[in-house]
Amino acid sequence: MNTLVVSACQANACYSVLAWEPVGGSGERLNVGALVQYDGAVLARPLIREEVLRCMYGSAGEGAFQMILTTLKAVEGVAKQFGFAAARESVPLASFKFTEARETRADNEHDLLRQIVLMHFSLSVIAEEPGASADDSPTPEREVNQQWTTKIKEAIQVQRPDLQVCFNRELVLVDGSAPVKFPILTPRLVAQFGLLKENSQSQGMEDARAKMWKLSLARDRDANLSASMVVGMPPLDSVTLSDRVRARFVTNIGDLTREAEKYDVDLHTAQSVADAAAYVIELA
Repeated sequence: MNTLVVSACQANACYSVLAWEPVGGSGERLNVGALVQYDGAVLARPLIREEVLRCMYGSAGEGAFQMILTTLKAVEGVAKQFGFAAARESVPLASFKFTEARETRADNEHDLLRQIVLMHFSLSVIAEEPGASADDSPTPEREVNQQWTTKIKEAIQVQRPDLQVCFNRELVLVDGSAPVKFPILTPRLVAQFGLLKENSQSQGMEDARAKMWKLSLARDRDANLSASMVVGMPPLDSVTLSDRVRARFVTNIGDLTREAEKYDVDLHTAQSVADAAAYVIELA
C-alpha cells in the first residue's frame, strides 16, 4: 500500500524523525530533530528550540540542546559519507532513536521541514504564511489544519491538474442557508481533511466530528456524492508514542470510525501528505 501511495504522488524526499527519551526506560519520547534526504543531499536538522528545552529542564536545557546538536552533527557526518540508511543506524547515544523512514513530496527543503513539523512536532513552530491579517489570525490549531489541507491539495494538483477547479468549491447544504466551502468537491466526491496530533487529540476530534456532519449533509443534498473524511495522524507503531498516547489514538480512531459509519462517511487515516493525496485521487 505504501509503495502505491508513494508512486502515485511522485515522492521526491524522505525523512526520519529523531526521538529522545530523557528518562531511560520510561517510554516517554520527545521528537527533537530529523534526518532528511532531498535533491541528492542528506541533512540532519534540529526541530526543537533551545528556549523550549530551557522551559522544560531549566538550566539543564542548554546542555540538552547541545547534546541534540552534537548527535545530529554526528549523524549528518555519517550520512554524507555512507548515505541516509547508514546514518539512521548510527545514532551514538542510546537515549536517541530514529523512526522508520517515510517518503513524501516537497517543493524544497523548507517545505519538507514544514511537513515534518506539521505531522510530528507538537512543540515546534510553523512559520506564518505572508499576508495574513492581524485582525483575522487563525488559532494555532486551525493554522496547522490549513497547512495540512494546503499541502494535500498541492500534492493532488501535481498528479491531477484537472482537479484544481474542484478545490474550495461551495455547496448549499440547507435551503435558505449560506453555502459551505469544501476543500475538494468533484461530481463524485466531497472530502474534508483533519489532523489528530499527540498533544491536541481533543481539538482534532471536535474538528473531525464537525466536518463529518457537514459531509453527511452534503451527501443528503446529492446522493451521487461519496463523502470522505481524511485524518492525518502519526503511525501507531511510532517509537515516539507512549503507551498512553497510543491508547488514546486507538480509542479516538475507533470512535470516529463508528461515527463515520453512522454518517455514511468514509474515514481514512493518513500518515503523510502523499498518502492523503493518493487516497483522494483514487476516489475523485
